[in-house]
Amino acid sequence: MKNDHGLKQALDKSFDDIAVPESLYQFAGELPDKFDAGELAHVPAAGQAPSVRPRRYRRVVAGSAAAAVLVLVFSFGVKMSPAFASFVKGVPGFQIAVDWLTDVRKKDGVQNAIDNGYSPIEPVTKQFGGTTITIGDIYLTEEELIYKVFVRTDEFDVSDENRNMDIWVTPRDLPAGGSRTSTSVTTEGNKPVRQETYKFQLSPGEDSAGGLLNYGSEVQFTVQKHTSDPALRKTDIDEIGKIGVPFDSSKILHNKVFRPEIATAVKDRDWKELKVDKLTIQPTTMNVILKGREGWGYDFPREDEEGAPYLKDDKGRVYPYDPSGSGLVLKDGYLQLPFSTSVFFDKDVRQLVLHIGKVTVTEHKPEATFTLSMNEKFPKTVRFKDRDVVIESVEYHKEGYLQLKVRKGTLDKKLEKEVSFIGESLPEKSVEEFYEFMRQEESIREGLGIPGYGKLEDNGQGPYLNVYLLAEKKDSYRISLVRSNVEVTVNQDLPIELKP
Repeated sequence: MKNDHGLKQALDKSFDDIAVPESLYQFAGELPDKFDAGELAHVPAAGQAPSVRPRRYRRVVAGSAAAAVLVLVFSFGVKMSPAFASFVKGVPGFQIAVDWLTDVRKKDGVQNAIDNGYSPIEPVTKQFGGTTITIGDIYLTEEELIYKVFVRTDEFDVSDENRNMDIWVTPRDLPAGGSRTSTSVTTEGNKPVRQETYKFQLSPGEDSAGGLLNYGSEVQFTVQKHTSDPALRKTDIDEIGKIGVPFDSSKILHNKVFRPEIATAVKDRDWKELKVDKLTIQPTTMNVILKGREGWGYDFPREDEEGAPYLKDDKGRVYPYDPSGSGLVLKDGYLQLPFSTSVFFDKDVRQLVLHIGKVTVTEHKPEATFTLSMNEKFPKTVRFKDRDVVIESVEYHKEGYLQLKVRKGTLDKKLEKEVSFIGESLPEKSVEEFYEFMRQEESIREGLGIPGYGKLEDNGQGPYLNVYLLAEKKDSYRISLVRSNVEVTVNQDLPIELKP
């Protein structure tokens, strides 16, 4: 610990007039593993007998070696990467979690860009009272802005998961939507530093030439303090300052956009075709726009699940699906798939293959809507997906829910599992009423033994299935039928040619 403290002081003192290459920073972080793998064997001097050390000491030696490499770099003042030196200099307290930074850079494509000589926009550090903010690893394209934020503050404990305060750093006056994608906390001495990544994308309808690059020569960020009161379900947002990050648009690489005309058949009762509408290759990430069916919502498995989408280039490299951040709301029927890292810098890649495994779909626009009166004669027949849904009876329970009895066998088994009954919206409630309602809702659901509302439940009541809907007492109700949470297997590979 003493040696680490001395190293930190030496590094801090050297920050003002030296720069460090990214490759050396990465090399220093990898040294322990290289020693363990035997890649950096000790070569004895002439006349010296080789020494054999127990394996348990190697990581300590490797850590010291990494420190020594950094000390030598800072001592000799290597002049190679001003952006990296500025980035490290600006981070509150030097003690960045190298593992976190390396892992996140691989996922968000920053490491790939750095490896190909494309440096991020110069980082900026600014202090607001007892709060120090650093914005670094900033990459801007026509359609996307990604960056990392480091927060150190005296106002609250950033490592406390139950805190009622938070700091958000978001772009100002950009037509982009997004959010945090990951967070982590490291400690500098006894002072926690919060490390965050953000991703913002061009809002739909703003896809003009130049996109985000049209908004001046400086990205303006707003620093806000969010103070929440859970009891009142209230959050106060106070702007504590702004941070301007200058950039030269002439040095920013432009996206490569392709419009492939390819499609694949989908084996579903309502959905027959999936089209690839657009491929955007950026320096850090790749985005695919698909055209599905209008009026539907789509959800794809994430990268660690079976059936997740991915891109694969003609060299065999795989680029995983990475839906970090808030998804774009595109025009009806269109959906975006973002992928981690990019083939932007590899000019030899001539083809990408888009693999679509599984997708979960939900109808947003009901195909069947009907009025259910408490006084009408039953059974009542409703047409849905060319089938008759026969409602044998309806009853309102004083606890606050409707119970519909539906005849078995009118829908096939698959459709019985897929159909959802959607009731009317409940009236808005005050904070006190809302919490009481949530307690009652939980009690009702547990008493009925159901996971949720609106689905057909077989409670062992002979020829009937039950549907439960939360509702206020009325003479009649407007009810819709949709297919929801339906897993569709596509399992297709779609080749996309990268023509110049």
